[in-house]
Amino acid sequence: MMYEYADVNMLRLLETFLESAPQLVLQLCIMIQKNSAETLPCVSSATSLMSLAWVLASYHKLLRDSRDDKKSMSYRGALIHLFWRLFTISSRVISFALFASIFQLYFGIFVVVHWCAMAFWIIHGGTDFCMSKWEEILFNMVVGIVYIFCWFNVKEGR
Repeated sequence: MMYEYADVNMLRLLETFLESAPQLVLQLCIMIQKNSAETLPCVSSATSLMSLAWVLASYHKLLRDSRDDKKSMSYRGALIHLFWRLFTISSRVISFALFASIFQLYFGIFVVVHWCAMAFWIIHGGTDFCMSKWEEILFNMVVGIVYIFCWFNVKEGR
Protein backbone atom coordinates (compact mmCIF):
# COMPACT_ATOMS: atom_id res chain seq x y z
CA MET A 1 0.00 0.00 0.00
CA MET A 2 2.91 2.34 0.69
CA TYR A 3 4.16 1.93 -2.92
CA GLU A 4 0.71 2.77 -4.25
CA TYR A 5 0.58 5.84 -2.03
CA ALA A 6 4.00 6.87 -3.36
CA ASP A 7 2.63 6.56 -6.92
CA VAL A 8 -0.39 8.67 -6.01
CA ASN A 9 1.91 11.24 -4.45
CA MET A 10 3.97 11.31 -7.67
CA LEU A 11 0.79 12.00 -9.64
CA ARG A 12 -0.06 14.77 -7.18
CA LEU A 13 3.42 16.22 -7.68
CA LEU A 14 2.98 16.20 -11.47
CA GLU A 15 -0.48 17.74 -11.21
CA THR A 16 0.74 20.51 -8.92
CA PHE A 17 3.67 21.41 -11.13
CA LEU A 18 1.67 21.28 -14.34
CA GLU A 19 -1.03 23.55 -12.91
CA SER A 20 0.42 25.80 -10.23
CA ALA A 21 3.91 26.53 -11.52
CA PRO A 22 2.99 28.01 -14.93
CA GLN A 23 0.10 29.89 -13.34
CA LEU A 24 2.43 31.31 -10.70
CA VAL A 25 4.92 32.53 -13.32
CA LEU A 26 2.10 34.11 -15.33
CA GLN A 27 0.59 35.74 -12.26
CA LEU A 28 3.93 37.20 -11.15
CA CYS A 29 4.68 38.36 -14.69
CA ILE A 30 1.36 40.22 -14.85
CA MET A 31 1.99 41.77 -11.43
CA ILE A 32 5.43 42.93 -12.60
CA GLN A 33 4.11 44.35 -15.87
CA LYS A 34 1.27 46.21 -14.15
CA ASN A 35 3.65 47.33 -11.41
CA SER A 36 1.06 46.62 -8.74
CA ALA A 37 0.87 44.14 -5.90
CA GLU A 38 -2.70 43.76 -4.67
CA THR A 39 -3.53 41.63 -1.67
CA LEU A 40 -5.44 38.78 -3.30
CA PRO A 41 -2.93 38.05 -6.09
CA CYS A 42 -0.07 38.19 -3.57
CA VAL A 43 -1.82 35.72 -1.25
CA SER A 44 -2.62 33.48 -4.22
CA SER A 45 1.00 33.57 -5.39
CA ALA A 46 2.32 32.79 -1.92
CA THR A 47 -0.13 29.90 -1.60
CA SER A 48 0.86 28.49 -5.00
CA LEU A 49 4.54 28.75 -4.12
CA MET A 50 3.98 27.06 -0.78
CA SER A 51 2.01 24.24 -2.42
CA LEU A 52 4.86 23.59 -4.86
CA ALA A 53 7.38 23.34 -2.05
CA TRP A 54 5.01 21.29 0.10
CA VAL A 55 4.32 18.68 -2.58
CA LEU A 56 8.05 18.17 -3.19
CA ALA A 57 8.86 17.85 0.50
CA SER A 58 5.96 15.48 1.14
CA TYR A 59 6.88 13.37 -1.90
CA HIS A 60 10.46 13.06 -0.71
CA LYS A 61 9.38 12.16 2.83
CA LEU A 62 6.90 9.55 1.61
CA LEU A 63 9.47 8.09 -0.77
CA ARG A 64 11.93 7.68 2.10
CA ASP A 65 9.21 6.22 4.36
CA SER A 66 8.13 3.67 1.75
CA ARG A 67 11.61 2.20 1.36
CA ASP A 68 12.84 -0.44 3.79
CA ASP A 69 16.49 0.17 2.93
CA LYS A 70 16.30 3.93 3.61
CA LYS A 71 16.12 5.68 6.95
CA SER A 72 12.81 7.49 7.51
CA MET A 73 12.92 11.26 7.30
CA SER A 74 12.10 13.09 10.52
CA TYR A 75 9.60 15.93 10.61
CA ARG A 76 12.40 18.37 11.28
CA GLY A 77 14.18 17.06 8.19
CA ALA A 78 10.96 17.44 6.21
CA LEU A 79 10.63 21.03 7.43
CA ILE A 80 14.19 21.81 6.35
CA HIS A 81 13.49 20.13 3.02
CA LEU A 82 10.34 22.27 2.68
CA PHE A 83 12.28 25.50 3.20
CA TRP A 84 15.02 24.36 0.82
CA ARG A 85 12.45 23.69 -1.89
CA LEU A 86 10.58 26.90 -1.10
CA PHE A 87 13.67 29.06 -1.60
CA THR A 88 14.86 27.13 -4.67
CA ILE A 89 11.51 27.28 -6.44
CA SER A 90 10.83 30.90 -5.47
CA SER A 91 14.14 32.11 -6.89
CA ARG A 92 13.53 30.20 -10.12
CA VAL A 93 9.93 31.38 -10.49
CA ILE A 94 10.83 35.01 -9.78
CA SER A 95 13.65 34.82 -12.34
CA PHE A 96 11.26 33.37 -14.91
CA ALA A 97 8.64 36.04 -14.20
CA LEU A 98 11.16 38.85 -14.53
CA PHE A 99 12.56 37.41 -17.76
CA ALA A 100 9.06 36.78 -19.17
CA SER A 101 7.89 40.30 -18.34
CA ILE A 102 10.66 41.76 -20.48
CA PHE A 103 11.24 39.15 -23.21
CA GLN A 104 7.88 37.46 -23.89
CA LEU A 105 8.78 35.69 -27.15
CA TYR A 106 12.27 34.70 -26.06
CA PHE A 107 10.89 33.31 -22.81
CA GLY A 108 8.63 30.94 -24.73
CA ILE A 109 11.57 29.78 -26.85
CA PHE A 110 13.70 29.36 -23.72
CA VAL A 111 11.04 27.25 -21.99
CA VAL A 112 10.59 24.96 -25.00
CA VAL A 113 14.36 24.47 -25.43
CA HIS A 114 14.81 23.89 -21.69
CA TRP A 115 11.97 21.35 -21.67
CA CYS A 116 13.42 19.49 -24.68
CA ALA A 117 16.86 19.35 -23.05
CA MET A 118 15.49 18.13 -19.72
CA ALA A 119 13.19 15.54 -21.33
CA PHE A 120 16.08 14.21 -23.42
CA TRP A 121 18.31 14.06 -20.36
CA ILE A 122 15.72 12.12 -18.35
CA ILE A 123 15.00 9.74 -21.24
CA HIS A 124 18.73 9.18 -21.67
CA GLY A 125 19.02 8.47 -17.92
CA GLY A 126 16.90 5.34 -18.25
CA THR A 127 14.13 5.55 -15.67
CA ASP A 128 11.85 2.57 -15.07
CA PHE A 129 8.49 3.79 -13.76
CA CYS A 130 6.16 2.55 -16.50
CA MET A 131 5.38 -0.78 -18.14
CA SER A 132 6.04 0.07 -21.79
CA LYS A 133 8.75 2.08 -23.51
CA TRP A 134 6.32 4.70 -24.89
CA GLU A 135 4.65 5.24 -21.53
CA GLU A 136 8.09 5.74 -20.03
CA ILE A 137 8.99 8.31 -22.69
CA LEU A 138 5.71 10.16 -22.11
CA PHE A 139 6.29 10.10 -18.34
CA ASN A 140 9.82 11.43 -18.83
CA MET A 141 8.51 14.23 -21.06
CA VAL A 142 6.05 15.26 -18.33
CA VAL A 143 8.81 15.16 -15.70
CA GLY A 144 10.82 17.38 -18.06
CA ILE A 145 8.18 20.06 -17.47
CA VAL A 146 8.72 19.75 -13.71
CA TYR A 147 12.48 20.04 -14.27
CA ILE A 148 11.93 23.49 -15.76
CA PHE A 149 11.01 24.69 -12.28
CA CYS A 150 13.07 22.45 -10.01
CA TRP A 151 15.12 19.29 -9.95
CA PHE A 152 14.32 16.11 -8.10
CA ASN A 153 15.78 12.67 -8.46
CA VAL A 154 13.64 10.30 -10.57
CA LYS A 155 16.15 7.47 -10.57
CA GLU A 156 17.82 5.60 -7.74
CA GLY A 157 21.37 6.69 -7.03
CA ARG A 158 23.29 9.87 -7.59
